[in-house]
Amino acid sequence: MELLDPVLAPLGAALRLAARAVPPLVLRRHCNILKCALGPLPLHSGSDAAGASRLESESSIEQNPNDPLMKSTSRFVFLPVAGLAFCIWSASAGFASAQSVTIDTSPAGRRQTMDGFGSCLAGTEAQQAWWQALYFDDLQASILRMDLTPKFKSPYNGQNGTYNSPWYHNNPALPGPGNNNVRVYTNASSYTNLFNGWSAPIAVMGPNINQNTNYFDYNNAGPRTAGLAAKAGASRSNQLGGFKLIGSLWSPAPWVKVTSGNTSAGHSSPLPLDGTPWPFIWFDNFSGGKLDTSGTARTEFNDLALGGTGPTSALTQFARGTAAYVRGFQKVYGVAFHAISIQNELNFEEFYNSCTYPFSAGYLSALKAVRAEFDLYPDLAPIQIMGPEDLLGGDAYGMWQYGGGSTTVHKNLQYLQNLFADPQAANALAFCCIHGYANDGVSAAGATPTQWNWWANGWVASPAAGIPANVHGYTWFNRKSWMTETSGENPAWLFPASGFPSDGAWGLALRLHQALATGRQSAWVYWQTTDGGAVSASTLTDATARTNAAKYVAAKHYFRYVRPGAVMVNAAVTGATNLLATAFLHETNRTLTLVLLNTSASAIPASIAVPASPFAVTGFRAYTSQNGDLWRSSSVNLTNAVASTTIPAYGIATLYGVAAPRLNAALGTNQLALSWEPAAVGFQLQSALQVWPPVIWTAVTNVPVRTNNLATVTLPIPPGPRYYRLVLP
Repeated sequence: MELLDPVLAPLGAALRLAARAVPPLVLRRHCNILKCALGPLPLHSGSDAAGASRLESESSIEQNPNDPLMKSTSRFVFLPVAGLAFCIWSASAGFASAQSVTIDTSPAGRRQTMDGFGSCLAGTEAQQAWWQALYFDDLQASILRMDLTPKFKSPYNGQNGTYNSPWYHNNPALPGPGNNNVRVYTNASSYTNLFNGWSAPIAVMGPNINQNTNYFDYNNAGPRTAGLAAKAGASRSNQLGGFKLIGSLWSPAPWVKVTSGNTSAGHSSPLPLDGTPWPFIWFDNFSGGKLDTSGTARTEFNDLALGGTGPTSALTQFARGTAAYVRGFQKVYGVAFHAISIQNELNFEEFYNSCTYPFSAGYLSALKAVRAEFDLYPDLAPIQIMGPEDLLGGDAYGMWQYGGGSTTVHKNLQYLQNLFADPQAANALAFCCIHGYANDGVSAAGATPTQWNWWANGWVASPAAGIPANVHGYTWFNRKSWMTETSGENPAWLFPASGFPSDGAWGLALRLHQALATGRQSAWVYWQTTDGGAVSASTLTDATARTNAAKYVAAKHYFRYVRPGAVMVNAAVTGATNLLATAFLHETNRTLTLVLLNTSASAIPASIAVPASPFAVTGFRAYTSQNGDLWRSSSVNLTNAVASTTIPAYGIATLYGVAAPRLNAALGTNQLALSWEPAAVGFQLQSALQVWPPVIWTAVTNVPVRTNNLATVTLPIPPGPRYYRLVLP
């Protein structure tokens, strides 16, 4: 049961103000309430030069039903974090042996700093208020990823709006000329060849970036959805501890690509015919092919009429186009990008927007060109470039190289070795990113996530024939890494229903744990939150389930309670190996978060040794999820600096401890200044007219002014009694 006093249950501090006659200062602790009445004269509590009194506490305890401070006089009442009653909830399943968790917050125990969590966008639901409230307010996602494939205005999107390709609009009908469902080309020259009697124009990018932005359609459903969602996130930046918009190019403009020598396969109508050479236009997708990074000037890209010097290269056009598309988006929607990736999954050609960079040299050329172009403009220079955004392979070859000779395709770690051997490319890349589709660490309890280990740390001995020894992981190069895409789990909490349930919502949490603990990722971004349909392997939830979808709940344990700026610290588990733990320390927010995963079919009791430094946590909010009971809240106390709880079978428990900031008050002329330090990001100031039932707390919407790590809100003195508190949403 919950034993929390209904008045004192919210973590935080509260102040009461009544603007009437002001008696001398009286300071008592009444049960769990510290009361203070402020007088106009300098008093023993201390006053500043202006005579405004400050709240200070004494240790005397007094219970007095006739306390004059309960009468209608001018006073403040301070409600500190106190009165926590504790209830430990346990599963009804059988119990395994107890395990102990030790958290190391010392400098030696600290690991990566967390930048946040989020997902990519799909469909248009993110334009709606319910989606934005779900994503930013409940899930507290602080990263939003969007597709940066450019959308062009007419006439550059073709005579039919689909770049002259056949489609169900029957203009032309499916199949199109050549009895195929696509429009095939090999380079910029053949891109403009007649097809259905039409010639597709090329949008040549000149030296004027603002003029180049006019080519793009920012009201297209894709960028519009991203722009409106990003504005909603940016408006909540203080609440979220910072908002980060990121983007990835699935493909550049089609005319800057050339044939890769590969062909499509495994498709049926209305997809391309098998054997169709890349690249081509399918519907409005720029499918496959590779960026022309040769640097050869082409007459198709003559910018003389645009104020330039004549023919330019596809690489120049790519860099200019990327810069213009990003600048235009930022101007239209008023949100700046934190980082971009110049290619999503850079060696996969698909019927949707895609592009391949089979060799590192081509990717490095494109990376350096975009960085140099962005650095020309003050609004684009701060945008970081992340990469190479490949995905974890199924084995060692998938981490180094596929094929050989003319079929060579570089992979993750080979890109890194070559990139950091090039000083200009190394300077262009701010941090690394990767897609986390590896399954080697989720096949059974205690399975080793080898691929995450390779990505972070590389290897010394060759892991397979033909692969070199002594290959470095990303940590060697003094870069952080983000996991920017993953998906694939069944919407059920446990899947499969028998055996190790690695492929359901609980398995999502296991994958997330491995990315953070072994892969040492600083951010984790899922494929999609919703996509307009029912929750699936690609999404966390849908418009009907919302907060009640199992995958959403599994992600929420991390997304909501591990805030940007938290540092992952070592959490050592002793005992059996079926309990996994990650811990996160946030010194600004003064929070300690512990996420525990039970990888067994029996409930596990656990004892957590809670460090006293760098601040003291006196208790935890606990959130527990298991099959059939997705979200249960409780409180966990400390006994001799040890917290005890139980993690249900194949369950998750998040312990969230807050050392709340002290809320101070100072009276001025017809004003009340409320302040707290440190300026804890995420705390919200609320007020109420009374603290006895029914209690209605409302947010104080004034934006705090932060100076020297002190957050201050100045309010007019209200006409009647008023209580204030700080809470974490």
